[in-house]
Amino acid sequence: MQIKVLDHLVLTVKDIQASCAFYGNVLGMQVSTFADNRTALHFGQMKINLHQLGHEFEPKAQYPTPGSADLCFMVEETLDDVMAILHQHNIPLELEPSTRTGACGKITSLYIRDPDNNLIELANYPHK
Repeated sequence: MQIKVLDHLVLTVKDIQASCAFYGNVLGMQVSTFADNRTALHFGQMKINLHQLGHEFEPKAQYPTPGSADLCFMVEETLDDVMAILHQHNIPLELEPSTRTGACGKITSLYIRDPDNNLIELANYPHK
């Protein structure tokens, strides 16, 4: 077997509307409703399905827990522009821009928290 790409992942959240506001208004993801009034966040060719804590869709993780994810998203904008957007939305930085290692090499990342305290890494690969 050879995995090609991550299609979607699921976040269990305390408040779907708060998560939609954060991921939609701050991070620019598209919010959609599908199937039996389920909610998803779309970006590129991927999506995040949101499960309301206590009302998760089956099957689910053994211990679905809000705030247990560490996610890294690659952004188009410079990190200076990203910080300006975060400042406009009163989103504090968890960690200032620093060099990390992404899937394809060195990246520059900054860190914030979503409404459930998941760690969100926003990053760029250096321009070549």
